[in-house]
Amino acid sequence: MQITSAKEADIQGILALQTQIYRVDALAPNAAETLKNQLQDKCCDVLIVKKDSHIVGTATIYYIKVAARGKPYALLEGLVVDRKQRHLGIGSKLFKECVEVAKRKNCYKMIFTSGTDRKDAQDFYQKLGFKKWGAEFRLNL
Repeated sequence: MQITSAKEADIQGILALQTQIYRVDALAPNAAETLKNQLQDKCCDVLIVKKDSHIVGTATIYYIKVAARGKPYALLEGLVVDRKQRHLGIGSKLFKECVEVAKRKNCYKMIFTSGTDRKDAQDFYQKLGFKKWGAEFRLNL
């Protein structure tokens, strides 16, 4: 198992996994182009987990600068492990690498959101040291 930064050749494998985490019936027509742009964006990192040359996990970290603190925080988005590869420690290893990447970027915190119905995901993050803090308010646009 290897955790690395994603490359353009990884786009289709990443998008296949994203259908397992995002509640979409189909990928957006511009999904590949959007992901390609993200791979070149200095404000985010896209990580992948490869096992036997197949992408079995991915996560995106966005860096949001906070002027008052003089440094960014990390927003962890779309961490997902292929359904067939779950409960093997892959998600924990990917998460730990995300934390290390955020630390190297001098982030002062890492946050994520999770649907209230995704108790398994919330339990997973709590086991990894996340604490429930605050509340998310959302307006779909």
